[in-house]
Amino acid sequence: MKKLFVVLAILFIGILLAGCTSQPPAPVVTPTPTPTPVPTTAPQVRGCYAIVADDPQFSVLGTALRAAKLETAFDNGSFTILAPTDTAFAQLPNGTIASLLKDPEGQLKQVLLNHVINQPVMAAEVVKLGEAKTMQGTVLKINTTDGVTIGGAKVTKTDIVCKNGVIHVIDRVLVPPVQVKTATPTPSPTIQPSVTITFTRDLTIMPTTMVYIPVGGKVVWKNDDPFKPHGIAALDNPDPKSLKIFGNQSAQNIPYGKTYEVTFNEKGRYDYKTVFQPETTGWVKVT
Repeated sequence: MKKLFVVLAILFIGILLAGCTSQPPAPVVTPTPTPTPVPTTAPQVRGCYAIVADDPQFSVLGTALRAAKLETAFDNGSFTILAPTDTAFAQLPNGTIASLLKDPEGQLKQVLLNHVINQPVMAAEVVKLGEAKTMQGTVLKINTTDGVTIGGAKVTKTDIVCKNGVIHVIDRVLVPPVQVKTATPTPSPTIQPSVTITFTRDLTIMPTTMVYIPVGGKVVWKNDDPFKPHGIAALDNPDPKSLKIFGNQSAQNIPYGKTYEVTFNEKGRYDYKTVFQPETTGWVKVT
């Protein structure tokens, strides 16, 4: 009995020791989630007009481009835009902007084209140039003595990149030299008291079939062609005044060396036609 008790005691102690020395359960490892990649999109480069239109400092320039219908003119190609700010436009003489807007596709367009160079020129290249020709045709001098000036305007910001070129900000509006076109005055007609219209032997009429005379003036038609008879007659559908003067004339009523004379005593225009060669029309204007 004593031996059985000893055996059970040993077994009990062994079980206790086994329980004390058993390894703890392995910890549960939670897998780290793989981050979902976020797609990155490169910022879209906008056109030069879109950049100008969205920038408050270019509000006058944007308005001018729209008025001149140039907002899409530079979509195809690559250009340099010299962009004057609103402050630059404010330096123009009073009334200049309003005057330009009255002629949007004339003077205004020429002023705007004077701010466009037909190729992209970055700031690093600008300083190497001595001049640049605008799309208006003006050649702008470039000076780098004190900063950079183009056509006398100081460049205040450079290299605003557009999808169709580059913008450089300037502090002055570049008004191109204006060529004043003086209308050629219409010469006043020479009014003579008496005019002779001659049919020549080389089939010409001298000096002309259209003459001016005063009231009471006289027109003489003379045939100086020894080979052919000539004459004058009313038009096919004459007005009453012309019919009264020329309606009774036959087709060959002026023989060689002879004349036909008419004195005009009433203001107005009297239309007629010549007969034989050259067949043409003419008029006498009485003032």
